[in-house]
Amino acid sequence: MARRKLKTYDAEFKGRKVRVTVPESDEADALGEAIKGNLSPEAVATLANAVRVHVNGRRTNPEVRRQLDWLANRLVSMLGGENAYHDLLKEAGL
Repeated sequence: MARRKLKTYDAEFKGRKVRVTVPESDEADALGEAIKGNLSPEAVATLANAVRVHVNGRRTNPEVRRQLDWLANRLVSMLGGENAYHDLLKEAGL
C-alpha cells in the first residue's frame, strides 16, 4: 500500500521557524453533522438559497465569492442535489 505524503506548513514556534504537518481529520464532516443536527432540511435549503442570492446579487471579493459558492454547493449536496434543494425551497415557501 502506497503512503500518501503529508502536507507540511511553515509555522513559528517559540520564535523559531519550523515545518509542521497537519493530520487529516474529520473536521470537514463536523460542519455537516452540526448542520444536520440543528437545522431542518428546509432551513438548510433556505440558507443555501440566501448564500446564493447574496453572492449573485453583489460584487464581492473573488476569494470570498469562491468560499461562499463552496458553502452553498456543500449545503445543496447535503440535501441530495439540485432537485432536492428546489423541492425543499418550495416546501419552505420560497
